[in-house]
Amino acid sequence: MRTILLFILFGLFLGPSLAQAQLLYNQSNSAGDQTVSAHEQIQSTIDSGFEWVVLEEAQRLAEESQKKVLIFGYAEWCTYCLKMRKESLPDSSVIDAINQYFIPVQLDGESPDPVVFNGTQYTKNQLARGLQLSSFPTHYFIDAVGGVLGAQPGFIEPDIYALLLRYVGSNAFERISFDEYLKLNM
Repeated sequence: MRTILLFILFGLFLGPSLAQAQLLYNQSNSAGDQTVSAHEQIQSTIDSGFEWVVLEEAQRLAEESQKKVLIFGYAEWCTYCLKMRKESLPDSSVIDAINQYFIPVQLDGESPDPVVFNGTQYTKNQLARGLQLSSFPTHYFIDAVGGVLGAQPGFIEPDIYALLLRYVGSNAFERISFDEYLKLNM
């Protein structure tokens, strides 16, 4: 009796997960010859509320507009990257800060795809290693001429993220600490 009960419970919990995984697998395989994992499909369909720009183009636009480049370093498997995409990036105050101060770029830290940074071609993985991207997500702040101003790893709540973006974007970091900036703006 106990074995039957365990089998039923196992079927109740695992059955829907297997069905959903199969559905996602079928959807990703029906999209053409290119194989896309279910996790990649989820990441790529999340609307951030703004357009991501290719890094080389972002650097050109940043130099023209005197904005900074915001690089969102992520991995396809990263749960906190998904959380950033769903909760923090689409927040209106975050979108406003990005639009005002930054040109946004995504960097898949595990991708072998090519990318150009400061006129040199790398794979995205090589660039990530060069930036010392070791945890996901990590947010890199690049000035208009390609200098790395700093980085902040981890998931960041939308209200704090918007303040961080304004702090870096407005160059307040040159005058006061982030803690002082928080006290002034909270």
